[in-house]
Amino acid sequence: MANDGSLISTLEQWFVDTLAALTYGGKAVFKTADVWKHQISASEGGMEKVEQYAPFAFVSSGDDDAAREGDNDLRQVVEFVILIGQSNKSPGVARKGDANDLGTNMIRDLVIKCFETDNKHPGGEFACDEIYYTGGVEVLDSRTRHLRQLRFETSFLGPVPA
Repeated sequence: MANDGSLISTLEQWFVDTLAALTYGGKAVFKTADVWKHQISASEGGMEKVEQYAPFAFVSSGDDDAAREGDNDLRQVVEFVILIGQSNKSPGVARKGDANDLGTNMIRDLVIKCFETDNKHPGGEFACDEIYYTGGVEVLDSRTRHLRQLRFETSFLGPVPA
């Protein structure tokens, strides 16, 4: 996907590409991995759209902060939010999974392992720390749908790459 080349847009796409490549048991974890574009917002069909994309991961940037290193160099702390979701016609399976489908509980574990345990790093021109999991929140828990937000952050040293 094309983006404006900014630090955050480029990193959002890196998260999407990493999630799109995530597998479990030889199968892709996500049917849909994309940058958040309000795919399941109220104006776009709301929760009825979950089935269209599930299992999905939508990535957006969250809060950011700044600090200064000992030599007064800029240190940017940038948060990324991953919305994961699943649907299943059987009650509770979207959250806990079954023999055929991963639930968001297992998807959560796989995403955290992908970025935290495997020490993922965007590489290239990015002078940043590794990606760290900072927490999550349940967004929707219904009989046939389950959505969860996962938050990750990293710190960048120096100016934004040009």
